[in-house]
Amino acid sequence: MSIRSAIVFNCNYNGLSIIRELGSRGIPVIAMDCVRSVGTFSKYAKYVKCPDPLKDEASFIEFLLEKGKGFDLKPVLFPTNDLWVFAVSKNMDKLSKYYSFCGSDFSTVDLLLKKKKFSKWASDRGYPVPLSWDFDQCNEITDENYPVIVKPEYRRSDEVGESSFYEVLDDLRFTVLESKEELESFRGKYSGKLNFFMIQEYIRGMSDTMFTVGVYCKKGTVIALFKGRKVRGYPADIGDCVVGEISGVPDSVINVVKSICKDLSYDGIAEFEFKKDSFDGRFRLIEINPRSWSWVGITPYCGVNLPLIAYQNISEIYSGDSFVESKGGEGSVKYIKILEDFQNCLWLYRKSGYPEWGKTFKQWKKSLKCDKLVVAEYDKRDFLPLLFAIYRFFKRR
Repeated sequence: MSIRSAIVFNCNYNGLSIIRELGSRGIPVIAMDCVRSVGTFSKYAKYVKCPDPLKDEASFIEFLLEKGKGFDLKPVLFPTNDLWVFAVSKNMDKLSKYYSFCGSDFSTVDLLLKKKKFSKWASDRGYPVPLSWDFDQCNEITDENYPVIVKPEYRRSDEVGESSFYEVLDDLRFTVLESKEELESFRGKYSGKLNFFMIQEYIRGMSDTMFTVGVYCKKGTVIALFKGRKVRGYPADIGDCVVGEISGVPDSVINVVKSICKDLSYDGIAEFEFKKDSFDGRFRLIEINPRSWSWVGITPYCGVNLPLIAYQNISEIYSGDSFVESKGGEGSVKYIKILEDFQNCLWLYRKSGYPEWGKTFKQWKKSLKCDKLVVAEYDKRDFLPLLFAIYRFFKRR
């Protein structure tokens, strides 16, 4: 009997987790990327190089269409970052002849990736998002609203234009402005590019006050749900997750997630990122990623295997009639990018101005105690990605 393939786009640790989870169960997996990323070295996938959708979306789509002619059954597409999910959803009317998509329609993806657009949509519906302003609304920002943050509406898009500006957007991904004078200074410095930025209320707290609710949905119904918390990010204040753990969240947060999924009639995997204000304890919805997220690899160890559930549901193997959610005590399962975290804790947190986040080796080791530690780089059945990760780690340094 033929088995549907899974095609994973952009194969860093997010993609590697999906590759290993599906491939280890006998599902044919293609690791498709424009560069040799860590997931492309997994024994559970065949690496296929493809055009970069940011540089040449048309060639990328033509590549997929030509590739699609060779499959007996429609493969399931798993884009793992914004750039790839945008390109695939945008062209799904053509791609659907050959592929099934683990994702939502383009209007939904576009709404969620455009931060200004989503902020207005969510605010109009009463969802707990931070206050936000455009630069032509600066006069509406009162002294009580400071500090505020400025961040890009999106950091990767063909609308950005010259690729040299990506570096600027990355550097300004989260810029805290303490006063009206600092905001005016920013306006002057980037006067020709202000349409790429938005101003938002600053929700107080470090990266460890960020909570994730990951879901798999079908037509707006949540079939599977994971609850977790970022333990350590880098940089310490706003960084991407380096260590995450299973965690509880208030029922009110889950109600918001389910309501938004229903409002959007959402399909596929998504990550809802909430931040708990360290001053008043309120949870605010920061953003929704319309795809799997960097530490989705924790979910199979928490009783809610999102990649597998998604694949089986799309392939009509798993009906999804019963709702499943993550199970386990607080912090009982942890996920870690171990090379990065070791370096951050023993050196980089202190160097970057957060000495309180630094640890001795003994303290670092103790912080990782749990019932199950999921190491992003390591799988005893699939060793080559670890060797590549070690090589890349030292090469960058």
